[in-house]
Amino acid sequence: MKSAHTPKSASAVEPRRHSTAAAPLVELDHGEVWTTSLLVADKFGKRHADVLRAVEKLECSPEFSERNFALTSAEVAQPNGGFRAVPMYRITRDGFSFLAMGFTGRAAAAWKEKFIGAFGRMERELRRLAVQKSLPDWQEARQLGKADRRDLTDAVQALCLRAHERGDSSTPLGLWETAATRVVTAALFETGGERITAIRARLTARQLRRLALAEECYARALDSLIDSPAHHRAVNEQGKGAVLAFADATGGREVPGVDPLRRRLGRQSGAAAPALLWWVLAWLIVAVVLLLPAGGA
Repeated sequence: MKSAHTPKSASAVEPRRHSTAAAPLVELDHGEVWTTSLLVADKFGKRHADVLRAVEKLECSPEFSERNFALTSAEVAQPNGGFRAVPMYRITRDGFSFLAMGFTGRAAAAWKEKFIGAFGRMERELRRLAVQKSLPDWQEARQLGKADRRDLTDAVQALCLRAHERGDSSTPLGLWETAATRVVTAALFETGGERITAIRARLTARQLRRLALAEECYARALDSLIDSPAHHRAVNEQGKGAVLAFADATGGREVPGVDPLRRRLGRQSGAAAPALLWWVLAWLIVAVVLLLPAGGA
């Protein structure tokens, strides 16, 4: 007989826009690996409402449900434009295995393999991250990166307040900060539809240092024009230009969490030299970008 239970609510997880076309099969979030009921419905060719009902009718214990299914919501694009909030479950590997037992057929079997493979790869990545984050080199890079992150946040906040005071914009500060984070992350790394926070959480020590320098480029470019008559969009474009120039000059976009072999070998023979070169390059790029006229000035 089916046990009566209600899966836990993930109220701490903020609703976000969800695209099954762009999203990876599984995600790493706050140290846990999840898929979603929206992805399960999409890949297995089922109505999402039917998958939600299937989760709620699973004959599992309340304890199993509590551990493996978290009720949250997502904003889904509508055919006529705009977004609509819909309920969604985040599902662990064990929860997926339990739920997918009821899906039959050759196509369903193929997707089961793909999901299980994706869970396995992400769980291995989680173990790698645990080892990486225990290393002094990574911890130092993380702390230095936080300082540069604060500098960028302060610069973005100053530009936002300036725009508000001039009546040029009413966009909330949080959206300005999110946009700046996306600009820097997308310039340096292959995102593949993955959440920005998840990407940043698995960067190597070298990638954290590179990210910090890119954010410093952005912050310095904004700071240098904050007192100019230029429109905030023109100031922001100068900042973006500095970040993109830095990204191009230091190797372009790369895979998060992966250090190419030649870079790993280079780090073993002396990490200070590449870091110093990047620092000098970052300041040269900011200087060059600032020599360019700010559009709309």
